[in-house]
Amino acid sequence: MGNTAQNGGARLLDSVNHHVDEHSALLHRAFQNSDGQPLYKDERPWVGWPMKFGYITWQTLTSNPVNILLVFVPLGIIFGAIHANPTVVFILNFLAIIPLASLLSFATEELSVKLGQTLGGLLNATFGNAVELIVSIVALKNGEIRIVQASMLGSILSNILLVLGCCFLAGGIKHTEQNFNSTVASTMSSLMAVSTASLIIPATLYAAMGHNHSTDTKKDNILILSHGTSIILLILYGLYLFFQLKTHADLFDEESEPESENGDGEGHSEGHILSPWAAGVALVLVTVMVAVCAEYLVDSIDSIVQSAHISRTFIGLILLPIVGNAAEHVTAVVVAMKNKMDLAIGVAIGSSMQIALLVTPFLVILGWIIDEPMSLQFEIFETVVFFLAVLVTNYLISDGKSNYLEGAMLIGMYIIIALAFYVYPDNAGEPISSLWHPSFLSLKPIKSHPSSLVPRFLSGFSRIMTLLNYILHATKFSSPFLSTLAPSIGLAYTIQGFVAVPSIIAQTERFYDLSGSLTYISCTALSLYLPTIRARATAAAAGSVKPAWPSILSALAGNGGGLNWRQVALSAAVSIWATRLGTYLFSRITSDNGTDSRFEDIRTSPPKFLGAFFAQATWVSLCLMPVLALNALPASLFASLPAAVTLTDILGALLYIGGLSFEVTADRQKSKWVQEKKTKKHGEEFLTRGLWSKSRHPNYFGEVTLWTGIATLAGGVMVTNAGQVGMGLAAYGLLGKAAAAAMAGVSPSFVALLLFKVSGIPLSEGKYDKRYGERKDYQEWKKNTPMFFPKF
Repeated sequence: MGNTAQNGGARLLDSVNHHVDEHSALLHRAFQNSDGQPLYKDERPWVGWPMKFGYITWQTLTSNPVNILLVFVPLGIIFGAIHANPTVVFILNFLAIIPLASLLSFATEELSVKLGQTLGGLLNATFGNAVELIVSIVALKNGEIRIVQASMLGSILSNILLVLGCCFLAGGIKHTEQNFNSTVASTMSSLMAVSTASLIIPATLYAAMGHNHSTDTKKDNILILSHGTSIILLILYGLYLFFQLKTHADLFDEESEPESENGDGEGHSEGHILSPWAAGVALVLVTVMVAVCAEYLVDSIDSIVQSAHISRTFIGLILLPIVGNAAEHVTAVVVAMKNKMDLAIGVAIGSSMQIALLVTPFLVILGWIIDEPMSLQFEIFETVVFFLAVLVTNYLISDGKSNYLEGAMLIGMYIIIALAFYVYPDNAGEPISSLWHPSFLSLKPIKSHPSSLVPRFLSGFSRIMTLLNYILHATKFSSPFLSTLAPSIGLAYTIQGFVAVPSIIAQTERFYDLSGSLTYISCTALSLYLPTIRARATAAAAGSVKPAWPSILSALAGNGGGLNWRQVALSAAVSIWATRLGTYLFSRITSDNGTDSRFEDIRTSPPKFLGAFFAQATWVSLCLMPVLALNALPASLFASLPAAVTLTDILGALLYIGGLSFEVTADRQKSKWVQEKKTKKHGEEFLTRGLWSKSRHPNYFGEVTLWTGIATLAGGVMVTNAGQVGMGLAAYGLLGKAAAAAMAGVSPSFVALLLFKVSGIPLSEGKYDKRYGERKDYQEWKKNTPMFFPKF
């Protein structure tokens, strides 16, 4: 009887398995073409591209289990936009940022693998803690200094206690004892000890001065110490990167091994899902989503504090770090269970070190620039807790071994600290805001107390800050356009000059195109915020209330907020194009050992090489002319524009999207062709497939088209009465409108001139004519294929 039942059960199980296998095979075949090839590899663009997009999206979404929480992203934004209950808005955006942090980490890793070790390390340093940085910048902009300081300290404590403790505990349960590189761990812990001292010294200095010094002296001294210390910490972090990536890279080799040698548990090989441009676009989009959710999150904190009776310190120190470190928590625990403790240590302590030596000092300097009282003077209780946490962590990792008991110790200490800060009131110590003196960043020279021993480099930095304020004052013309144009052009030449000097010394063009992208993005961002920067500097000098920073979210929603949606849209369009093109060109030049044929004759000539960089600053300034003109218009003038989307808005958007798509597709086809040629999948000498069979230079056609779209959208505003008033051309009638249209047309006209007559088509055509000019197939392709406008 038992055997009969057992045999029946076995037959039933076999039947079910056969059905499942048959169903899986049908699904598998449903996503293959007639040749058995996956549809995302299909050569037909109308089949391959959508399936490739779906495949990449699916692989990205399944890269981490926490991505299931992405459903909260639209909910958090919608509830925030309709001003729902603040508690609901806080919870939804709290949950939404967790998967966004995971996607940000994933895209960063994908891009860093393709860009090489050195730039990859810098990229990880920049985006590794991007969520904490974005949330802190939003809070700093809103004057929430306590949230910023608590978030920074909480991120460090979360990583060195909670994350590291979970790694030790999870790994110790599966393995009796685990080993890791004690030298690397000791180096990281030593730097953490230095960062601890950087917080202890300001706190003890403030306490030591007591009542023997005037209030102004204490304020100035603490801020001077914080600014100087932040600069030193940033320098130390730069030296650590050089130590890790160059001089002592062999110490970190074991730590940087792939997470999955046999493919177990990961589902994909790192760096083989997203292309560089796709990873760059993903970084931009996810960063924007994080910024939107962070703004709603920070805006709802006041209501949470009042309704839930939770202190700001607890929110910043315990809750927000859980959001930012969620992806790192999962990654570190997974690799610890695989007995890869060097990687787990690098994730946990390395992330803490980035916060302590990079993010926190950066925020202090940013607060100095935007006139917010951010300092390193934490309250005594917080400083002592930080010191004890670092001390305990250093003791536990000093022997290079770990077990589950040590993990339980770290987790237990984190819970104790969390309980302490849960009952810790916000007003326990002196408010940090009392340390700020509004005249410290004004148009007047900075004066320190006579007894202060200010290092020369800090005094020089202070003078630079004062000089920047004088520049803002000197370039404030009666015309808003000139007031924006002059500093933007100055910034373009400054960036190119800073990149040109080391490039000329090293005789390398590796960072030429990347510096161009940085210049586009920096000048665009400056023009967008320059009116507010001027207004705040003027208010600080007068001792009056400073205007709030403009809200990009409100501008996109059509609610004003100091900006118009067209300004934000055009600035984003330029930034997306510059990021995409910069990463593509850098990836291409890196694959060619850092050389570019354009620089063969000028690389060894410093005057010519410097001229190339300054020429790039010139064409960036000319290309951005319509964007700078649009961003220069005062926000009040946009109120007279039609609320609805105009014809020029639609036409400009279509031209931009079409041109960008054309350029991206052409570049991708060329990259694929080059890669196939390197792997000897074909023997073709020049590209005649895809869009390159429709035009000899389809990428240039796309670039001119997208800049035409930008000029169309900007020109549609510039020729209106509001645009004429803002640019000071209203008195010239039709002549003023013609001048505005011509100014907008400078951008595509100059791009076309540059590509047709200077560096684009002449160089490409000349190179190929020299190589293949005698071949009949090349002559036939050149005869039948238009040079610029594609044939369809």
